[in-house]
Amino acid sequence: MRKLKASHKIIYNKMIKTRTEIIICGDLCPTNDTLPFFEEQNESSLFNDVLPIFQNADFVMGNMEFVLTDNPKSILKAGPVLWGKIRYINIFKNAGFHLLSLANNHIKDCGSSGVQSSLEACEQAGIAILGAGKNLQEAKKSYIKIINGWKIGFFAFAEQEFNVATDSDYGANYLDPYEDLDAIRSLKKQVDFVIVIYHGGIEYYEYPSPLLQKKCRKFIDKGADLVTCQHSHCIGTIENYLSKKIIYGQGNTLFGYRKNDESWNQGLLLKLILSEDNEGLEVNYIPVEATPSGIKVMNNENVTKLLSLLQEKSKYTEDFTFIQNSWEAFCSRKKQSYMPYLLGFNRFLIHFNRITKNGLVFFLFRKKYIRTSSNIIRCEAHNEVIQTILKEYLNHK
Repeated sequence: MRKLKASHKIIYNKMIKTRTEIIICGDLCPTNDTLPFFEEQNESSLFNDVLPIFQNADFVMGNMEFVLTDNPKSILKAGPVLWGKIRYINIFKNAGFHLLSLANNHIKDCGSSGVQSSLEACEQAGIAILGAGKNLQEAKKSYIKIINGWKIGFFAFAEQEFNVATDSDYGANYLDPYEDLDAIRSLKKQVDFVIVIYHGGIEYYEYPSPLLQKKCRKFIDKGADLVTCQHSHCIGTIENYLSKKIIYGQGNTLFGYRKNDESWNQGLLLKLILSEDNEGLEVNYIPVEATPSGIKVMNNENVTKLLSLLQEKSKYTEDFTFIQNSWEAFCSRKKQSYMPYLLGFNRFLIHFNRITKNGLVFFLFRKKYIRTSSNIIRCEAHNEVIQTILKEYLNHK
């Protein structure tokens, strides 16, 4: 009799898994052309025919790449400061978002208070957050969600700029390979699928850098079932690695319309299908595009062209020589932008700077320039660019 009861209990507790759709958006940020929609709380006109895709999915997430605050006080940094009013969170709530990643390079644009207000706004709206917290320990927490019987684990990482959390301060999660790779492996033991969102790589570059590719492959090695990279503001390439997908750039989902800038205006929504008929995650791609009136699903003709080009470009991700040569050529084109931030002194000037106790540095390079140099050194993607440029320079001089 007891055996029958025990057997009955096991069957009763077993979760039934049904077909499930998950939508992963790329970068989301209000801009001058979309602000009226945020002000009016008009998600229908903002998302147009993309909205039914969200509403028909079982789970929707994306990267909120701006600060939610009604008291914007910008930190001293290099680059733009991105923020929006706290009530803008309602756009995402009403559109059907369940989870927002805050692991990006802008979440701390308004300091610790901006991170705090963003976390609180999401909580009050009933939207879960990932990749940021009141300290590094909180920011590093994974997010686990049971959806129609499927247990899904999410991790989000951002490269280090003016954004990261510390042991005692608010900010975003950054990748610590000494701990986080083990954390991915540990998470995999607890869930059916692990999804890693990596906010990094270099902007406007469609292929992975050698280092980015190495990282993303390692995520898969450690148990990730899907890796998607954001931040590049362009659609990148897709690699099939150990029967898993790595997306090297989703492009923008909502970041404003730019006239005659096709790359900026296009983005990919990832539609993941979970089914017991499939061994792993089925990944589909829904191209969207920015227009002067919000974002829309790309028309069939352009979808065919884009996916065909994407498939063709993606063939090169397995060619190490191509990846290396393409990266070096890209970095070579960036010399004029990067070298002035890092170099500029000859031996005489170094000696004079020593005599003046760094006075020459502070005279020629104000703090805003020093902040830019600091960012190049600590940010993994920028550091890889400058290292490549310096290597080429030294080998040819």
